[in-house]
Amino acid sequence: MMRMRPALVAITAVALVVCYAPTLRGMFEQWSSDEDMSHGFLVPIVVLWIVWRERARWRALPAEPSWWGLAVLAAGAGMQFVAALGAGLFAGSVAFLVSVAGAVLALGGFAWLRAFAFPLLLALFMLPKLAIVYNQATLPLQLLASRMAAGILTAVGIGVIREGNILDVAGRRISVVEACNGIRYLLSLGFMAVVLAYLADTKPWMRMALLAAAVPIAVLANAVRVAAAGWLPSLAAGAPHAIAGWFLFVLCLATLVLARRLVNRVYARYQS
Repeated sequence: MMRMRPALVAITAVALVVCYAPTLRGMFEQWSSDEDMSHGFLVPIVVLWIVWRERARWRALPAEPSWWGLAVLAAGAGMQFVAALGAGLFAGSVAFLVSVAGAVLALGGFAWLRAFAFPLLLALFMLPKLAIVYNQATLPLQLLASRMAAGILTAVGIGVIREGNILDVAGRRISVVEACNGIRYLLSLGFMAVVLAYLADTKPWMRMALLAAAVPIAVLANAVRVAAAGWLPSLAAGAPHAIAGWFLFVLCLATLVLARRLVNRVYARYQS
């Protein structure tokens, strides 16, 4: 049985890829076409790297296959069937992760599922945007970005008039469109926050702490980007806009590093 396990794992992995090929293709297409989801290409690479990095730990675990794995696999298959009937790509993507969890449980048992819990949770960042949530969040985030950007411009002495998501700066009207709602920063920075906590800190709760910190950091960074576009029209589009976005993202990562240090200092004082 031990000799068959690597082959069984490989066969199971191939079967999952074949069964979920349309879903995986749809996820790939969204990562390619939607800039808010471009980080999706990086997620499976990081997840597989973490599994490889932790190989000594999960290899040391006893393999105790559980029949509950078949039930989870059946649940995943049911979700995929519903997705194929029209529930959409998001449901199919969730079904894929459920089936992966079921396969791990069926082949290795609950100890293996616990060992793979973090990579599986991290894989949630590669799921497509849920349309109903995205549509509900877009307008409030646009208004928040325009409000904060107007505040930033006013604070530095630049006159601005805000009408909803429209900023009037010295006669130039700038619309905070859907692409500037900040979700791009929220998703990608949240993913990087969790990975940073995993690499730089041994405390599991730090992952949730940095993920929580990533939200206000991303919102503020997006507002700064909008304000910069209002101040310098050349930053509103094209290559300068993209470069400014990447520069701010790097600053966000640096801020996360500082946030981790601050949290650790507070935690150390509390412990003492």
